[in-house]
Amino acid sequence: MTGAWLPVLAHGVGARGDLPLPFSLFAIGAAVALIAAFISLEFFWSQARLPGAASGRSLGMAFGRVLDVLAVPARLGSLGLFVLALASSVSGSETGSLRFGPLTVYVALWVGMPLVSAVFGDVWRVLNPFETIAAAIEWTAAKLGLPPLTDTGEIPGGYWPAVVAVGWFLFFELCYHDGTTNSAVGGAMIAYTVGMVGGSAVFGRRWLRQADGFAVLFSLLAKMSPLYRDDAGALRLRVPLSGLATISPRTDLLAVLLVVLGGTTFDSLAGSTLWPDLVGNHRGWTATGINTLGMLIVIAIMSGLYYLGSLAVGWFTEQNAGEVARRFAHSLVPIVLGYTVAHYFSLLVLDGGQNFLRLLSNPFDRGSDWFGTFGWSVNYFLVSADAIAWVQFLAIVVGHLAAVLVAHDRAVETSDASEAAWAQRPMLVVMVFYSVVGLWLLQKA
Repeated sequence: MTGAWLPVLAHGVGARGDLPLPFSLFAIGAAVALIAAFISLEFFWSQARLPGAASGRSLGMAFGRVLDVLAVPARLGSLGLFVLALASSVSGSETGSLRFGPLTVYVALWVGMPLVSAVFGDVWRVLNPFETIAAAIEWTAAKLGLPPLTDTGEIPGGYWPAVVAVGWFLFFELCYHDGTTNSAVGGAMIAYTVGMVGGSAVFGRRWLRQADGFAVLFSLLAKMSPLYRDDAGALRLRVPLSGLATISPRTDLLAVLLVVLGGTTFDSLAGSTLWPDLVGNHRGWTATGINTLGMLIVIAIMSGLYYLGSLAVGWFTEQNAGEVARRFAHSLVPIVLGYTVAHYFSLLVLDGGQNFLRLLSNPFDRGSDWFGTFGWSVNYFLVSADAIAWVQFLAIVVGHLAAVLVAHDRAVETSDASEAAWAQRPMLVVMVFYSVVGLWLLQKA
């Protein structure tokens, strides 16, 4: 086993950009699908349906109680995995490909949890190790007779700390030249833990729900899930995507989504054959600086396009562009998920995911085989190159189709279907551009 897969950690798409059909056919197919869906919604979706479907129907308290029981071992298991990944990263092992900590962060967390959240709901709220640590601190403080923190209101800055946290993570993953080493990942995990646990000690656990970039992002993706728990703890079933209608129209939440969308797009660009042609081959801090500038530019471009679309929609509807941008921010959530699946699917099912399971048995590189998986080798034939290409295509197209649907549903809340469709045409252009560029970058990987 060699360390050849390590660069894939930083640029998850890898070299799997051979499409089974010409790129032009994929691009035309994506554009036609989006335009056809847009026109169909004008005729068949004349009133808002998602807000009314967001509450869903209760499956009963029994399921909630079962989940409460399962939450205890799930919390402990997640905390144990976090501690294991941190201990492995600071243990000093840099032999070959044995880097369990980076795999845990870049594959299990960053790639696996978005998919889990979108299907099963806000699971991260249970699995979040910082929540468990904060709860343990609160319990200890109560035992010592210390006054409890009041967990009311918002933390200063709203969700902007989460924007900073997500941006810092993307810098570390995609720009920092040593971002895949054990020592770097271990140091980053310690710094992030101090920030999250320290903030929760001051502001209470609400700090984690507004400042933890992973928690905020995963909670947004969980709004797509057909499953959620209400305030009483009952498990409820609702129409998929309907939970997006409950997302608050906030600038800071919009910023979280645009930073992730731009970062994922840059990941694809930096992992393509175009990037070396554009900037050359660099190492060390020079590479870090160039990549950081490149990521910021891509985030600015993706954000600027979204704002231009909002500006045009606002012109048609006589609304402020900022208000429009916030109001339709929830439509970016399925696009973020689609980009995540498209860009990281091969990493999850091939190199990264299989190596994570393999190294779970030997995280410290001491010849252990705790779960009998260390002898496994990566099966590169588990998924064919054509299957990966089709998954990438469908993920991007379906993500944008879902975005068009939820945006249209929001638009018809305040106007009729024909007016909403006319006003949303500029945003449709942005969606088509996003999808075509995403497919083009994948083809260049």
